[in-house]
Amino acid sequence: MTHAEQIFDYRFPSVDYPIVTVSRRLAELAASHGWTVETWDEDGLGEASGVILRLASGRTIFLLELRHLIEHHREKGPTVYIDGSELALRGVAVLLAEILTTLGLTQQDAEWFAPAESQQASIDMLKILPPLLPPPHGPPDSYIRLNNPPDAKSEIECYGELDRDRIPLRWIKQYRDGRLQICSYTHRSWPVVMPKGAISSVAEINATSGFSAREISAAEFEAVWRKAQGFK
Repeated sequence: MTHAEQIFDYRFPSVDYPIVTVSRRLAELAASHGWTVETWDEDGLGEASGVILRLASGRTIFLLELRHLIEHHREKGPTVYIDGSELALRGVAVLLAEILTTLGLTQQDAEWFAPAESQQASIDMLKILPPLLPPPHGPPDSYIRLNNPPDAKSEIECYGELDRDRIPLRWIKQYRDGRLQICSYTHRSWPVVMPKGAISSVAEINATSGFSAREISAAEFEAVWRKAQGFK
């Protein structure tokens, strides 16, 4: 077993590519390694859990476990993703060995792993993949707390860090069960989670039926952000 550092703010430079699905539940792995498991709702797939790790080599992996696949498709544990450029450069065998060693597992603990041909598939994909770039934005300028209507079926509160043009830089969603989901442009999920375009002014939001908002301090935003990351 080799050391890995858990990180909370990362987006794969090219595309996430599955390498291996393991037969140990994510909660069990996290407990044995001291990781904090993040949970959120994945659009169309339901409850998801994940951990992002920086390996000793400097490579970053993402462990993703979907409750739907566990309960209805007999998957036993999370799938591990890595950036497609790493797969194209190194191939499956090298990455698989490093990942399993880091997790303290062997190939007997692998429920599935990518075939060797995945390296060429990744090379071909990178040739046609357009760059996914965040919108232009400036430094932080203001912070907002937004309350959705009481009958909202998803998040009930949002916290935002905005630039001077009110483009969100970081975003936090709070759900009815108390779960917090964070996102920035370094997260792989930003195209789905981050609001599109500028955020309306507090006055405009408060003039919309069912919604309310207020400006908050940077300290208040950072406190919620750290709480969502598992810090007390």
